Amino acid sequence: MRRSGVLWPVYGRGGCAVGRVFGQSLPLLIRLVLQRGREESVLRRHPWLFSGAVASRGGDGSDGHAEVFDADGRPLARGAYSPKSQILARLWTFDGAAPGLELFRQRFAAARRLREQTLPPETTGFRAIHSEGDLCPGVVLDLYGGVAVLELTTEGTERWEADLAAAAREVFPIDRLVARASGAERDRGARPAPPSSDDATLSGVPFREHGLNFRADLARGQKTGFYLDQRENRARLRAIASGKSVLNLFSYSGAFSVAALAGGARHAVDVDSSDPALALARINRRENTLPAEDADFVRADVFEDLRRRVAARESWEVIVCDPPPFARRKGDLSGAARAYKDLNRLAMSLVAPEGWLLTCSCSGLLQPDLFQKIVFSAGLEARRVFSIAARQGAGADHPVSLDCPEGEYLKGLWLRRR
Repeated sequence: MRRSGVLWPVYGRGGCAVGRVFGQSLPLLIRLVLQRGREESVLRRHPWLFSGAVASRGGDGSDGHAEVFDADGRPLARGAYSPKSQILARLWTFDGAAPGLELFRQRFAAARRLREQTLPPETTGFRAIHSEGDLCPGVVLDLYGGVAVLELTTEGTERWEADLAAAAREVFPIDRLVARASGAERDRGARPAPPSSDDATLSGVPFREHGLNFRADLARGQKTGFYLDQRENRARLRAIASGKSVLNLFSYSGAFSVAALAGGARHAVDVDSSDPALALARINRRENTLPAEDADFVRADVFEDLRRRVAARESWEVIVCDPPPFARRKGDLSGAARAYKDLNRLAMSLVAPEGWLLTCSCSGLLQPDLFQKIVFSAGLEARRVFSIAARQGAGADHPVSLDCPEGEYLKGLWLRRR
């Protein structure tokens, strides 16, 4: 069968591919046939195919490859198959092209060109592949100098690891590549286990951001080792921090404090519940010859720490509030809303007149308008008047596909107290 000039396979009884393309055996594809009337999102090129839209499955799928057909048998898309996930397939192509090494090279090369055009100078830590935003759903690639972390976030893309790693090495300047396969756990609805490695060379990988020196913990750190998505907010903080006191909540690697002190802040305090995170924050200050007094690193539950500071009537000229995601599933949203409201109410109570609060949410399920309403409500309860001076999410190395707006997960509000 041909569609748009592309040779599609012929299926035998049970939906198994039995044809051959250009003399090569076809992969162990699975055929996903949609329920009638459920093809609209695929025709709109949305890369997520939910299991509820599928009428039947036929074939193998053990190699991670899936093809999608409408109810009349017309081919619509190809992608990565995740049999245990509600999102049954992440769709890569809509023209009959098969995902594979050559396509990965093309997509990665386009992603590299975007970074070359948009990354700031003196920056060697960045996201090289951002899943749906780079038309590579289920694949994340972060670079820290010459070390890359390849994160495969779906079971289907896990099965393509060899070709994805080969394409990454060909396209990007990589000396060492670390692959993490968390997709099968995610697809089962489980929270992936945090990374754990005894390789000491991965615990402090050096890189630069806007000329500042940082270390990323690729062995046991959060995300792939560093919050690369907050680069633009760190740059904005650096620009306004001169002479100010800064309270950095959920500080992790202390990167916001490094940026603030590099911008001339007179004092910066990191608060986090993790000793390893605070140890990394100390290292990052020392990498830039910045003050690193013991009192500047507070190990505490952030909510409890904030309540203590409010009771002590503290006042800070800049507060950064960048918590972990409070909503990982739809059922978490109501509890997450309460947590964000409480957190922001407490933080707002500490902001000095004409001071700043950067408040963020990386919960993708929490829509920007709802987050803003929660923050507004927190301001009412704190009896403080704020205005939104800027909205700032992730940088251009975290592009968002117009076909998949769900990829815009990071929300940042720069609030100025009146």
